[in-house]
Amino acid sequence: MAATTERPLELRPASLFDIDPELAELLDPRQVTEARSRAIVAVIDLGPGPWSPAPIRGMRSRPFALMVVEGLVVRELVLGGGTATELIGPGDIVEHDPPEDALLPAHAMWSVPDTARLAILDDRLLAILRAWPSVARVLLDRAARREGRLSTHRAIAQLPRVDQRLLAFFGHLAERWGRVATAGVVVPLSLTHETLGRLIGARRPTVSLALKELAADGMLERRADGSWMLRYEAFERLGSSSAVPAGWQAADARPLAEPHTNGSAPTAGPPRAPGVIAADVEALRTRIAGLRAQHETQLSHCAVVIERAREIRRHARAERDGRKVA
Repeated sequence: MAATTERPLELRPASLFDIDPELAELLDPRQVTEARSRAIVAVIDLGPGPWSPAPIRGMRSRPFALMVVEGLVVRELVLGGGTATELIGPGDIVEHDPPEDALLPAHAMWSVPDTARLAILDDRLLAILRAWPSVARVLLDRAARREGRLSTHRAIAQLPRVDQRLLAFFGHLAERWGRVATAGVVVPLSLTHETLGRLIGARRPTVSLALKELAADGMLERRADGSWMLRYEAFERLGSSSAVPAGWQAADARPLAEPHTNGSAPTAGPPRAPGVIAADVEALRTRIAGLRAQHETQLSHCAVVIERAREIRRHARAERDGRKVA
C-alpha cells in the first residue's frame, strides 16, 4: 500500500457565509450583513491525489470536523485486508480524526480525485453558533442527512445479489449527483470496477460480471466519457423490489442485565465488572476452595515421599558403612 503524502497546510481565511451561502438561509438580510464579516473559518484547497488530514490535528484552534465546500473527497477505511470506501461531497461534515478502537484496528486513507475545497470547523465556530443559532440547525440537518445516506449505503451492502447492489447504489448516487437525461439519469462520476466493489462490498471480478449483465439488459451502462447512465427501467426494477420480504423479523439485540439469584436484591460489596453474574462468582469461589484442598493434599503427599526418600538414603548409607540401622 502506497504511503499517503502529507501536504503542507496552505490555509486561508474566508467568510463561512461566502463559501457556503446555504448556511445563511435562515438569517434575514441584516443578520447576513453582520455575520459575513464575523463568521471567519479556515479554508484549504486540495489538488488531485492522496491527502492526509494529520497536519490539521496540530492546529491551535482545536479543529473538530471538516466540511466539504466543493469537489469530492474519497475516504477509505482499511480493515483486516478489506477496504470500505465512502464518497464525501459538498455539504458533508466529517470527523478528521476518528476515535481509535484498540480492539478493532483500522486505518483511514484519504484522496481527492480532482480538486476539492474544505472548511475546517474549529472552536471559532462556537462564537458563530452562539450569535446565530440557526446556523447550528442547518449544520445539524446536514449531519443527520449524511447519517441517513450512510444508513442507506449499509442497507445496499446487505442486498443478496451484486447486480441489485449496483442498481441500488447508482440510484443512491443519482439522487445526489445525477443529471436527468432523455433515456435515464446520468451519474457524472468516474468509478472503476475496483472502486465500485469497495463501495458495495463485492470483489472486482463479480462486479465486472454484474455490470456486463446489467448493460446487456439495458439497465446500467458506462458512457464514453466515463460517466454512468442509469436508465429509467432500472428505477422500475428497484421500486418493485422495495417491499418488506415475507418472514421478515426485527433485529434482536439487547444488553444483558446482571440477574440476581432467587429474586433477591443485590448484595452489598464492591461492584462487579460488567457481564459478571452472581452464579459465576459463586462457581469461581467453589473452584478456588477445591484447588486449595487439592493443594493441601499434594503438600501432605510430598512430605510423605520426602520422608521415605530420606529413610531409603539412611539405609543405603548404613549398608555402605557396614552398620545396622537402629
